[in-house]
Amino acid sequence: MRTVFVNLDRAGERRAFMEGQGARLGLALERVRAVETGDISADVDARLNGRWERPLSGPELGCFLSHHGIWAEVARGDGPVLVLEDDAVLSRRTGEALRRLAAFEDADFLNLESFDRRRFAARRAVDLGGGIAVRRVYRDKSGSAGYLLWPAGARKLLERTERRGAAPVDAFLHGCAALVSWQAEPALVMQAHILEARGGRAGVDPATSIQALRVRAGLTRETLPFRLRRLRTQLGLVRYHLMRLGPARYGRTPVVDEDFAAEPPSAQRRS
Repeated sequence: MRTVFVNLDRAGERRAFMEGQGARLGLALERVRAVETGDISADVDARLNGRWERPLSGPELGCFLSHHGIWAEVARGDGPVLVLEDDAVLSRRTGEALRRLAAFEDADFLNLESFDRRRFAARRAVDLGGGIAVRRVYRDKSGSAGYLLWPAGARKLLERTERRGAAPVDAFLHGCAALVSWQAEPALVMQAHILEARGGRAGVDPATSIQALRVRAGLTRETLPFRLRRLRTQLGLVRYHLMRLGPARYGRTPVVDEDFAAEPPSAQRRS
């Protein structure tokens, strides 16, 4: 199975971090050059930006286009591809788990990540053996650092881009109602800043320009369309809350913190 990670040319430390993880886990990680703000033409910005709940920053649009380029390649293939961002900390069980997850046939998109936020998911999980399960996800919110994408799912994402334009890549992925989405349990990926917030050691600088503080714009004639789109999204969540009366629950993806430790627990006890 092809495995790729998105990485800016100037982020050499992160490239080395990802390649080191791949070597330890037996994964042949392929670097995909990330789209820089300066790479984005005015035509592309005009065509894709400004159609979400707010205009995207340059780094946000670049991140979206980086993933979009991979989706186009996945759509032309015949099997799933593992897509990672370069701040993805991988669980030590990732290599073995991927063999089971790649054989799962009922998904368009299978999220490997925990962003430590609650999401709407099925009450029952499907056990794949080897301590790995998958759970149908009806609506998630955040995280695009690690996921499996199948060609059918990639085509849905490309079609949605043409209809709806760009959004922050995690909001775009998790807001695509047509996507048959599942979640791996326990989580196999955590972004560096999430892991460190849980008290872990990421092994790489967790800071990113995409997380830069944004000031909320006031209500004006220009910002009104964005506010209305935001309101539409919020109203759309009502049906997922109603699903909690039936097949859905609202909870976090389980995480085994020891799986993300810098060393196996046995090695830590010997030192």
